[in-house]
Amino acid sequence: MFFSLAVAVFAAIIFSGCTTVESSQKFNRMGLGTPNEKAICQTYVEIPGYYFLGIPIVVGSPAGDGEWTMFRSNLTAENAIFLLTKEAKLRRAARVVNVNVSSTECYIIPMLLSRRTIQASGTGVRTKSAAMER
Repeated sequence: MFFSLAVAVFAAIIFSGCTTVESSQKFNRMGLGTPNEKAICQTYVEIPGYYFLGIPIVVGSPAGDGEWTMFRSNLTAENAIFLLTKEAKLRRAARVVNVNVSSTECYIIPMLLSRRTIQASGTGVRTKSAAMER
């Protein structure tokens, strides 16, 4: 009984410990950007991690969307910004503005098991003339 419960909990942690990278290019003709730049995409990155007594167990990977690692602490602003800018480049943005990075931690079992998350979001932009040429 205990073993099957432990396996189920571990499987749930693995499947929910994956990196998430999402991007939207639909702005409802709102004209996001500045007078000289046009918004290309709004991108969101989340890297979650599960820690037992402060030791990383399953953590999202900076390798990309849906990836995870074991026993490595990848929850850094550097990794979140790397994935954010990587996605913006894939969407052909020249730079990223309005970048926001935040981190949270909540205890699942107080003082034993915690879930930490780092999130980043930003708007990929390029000059309006370059955007109009595409």
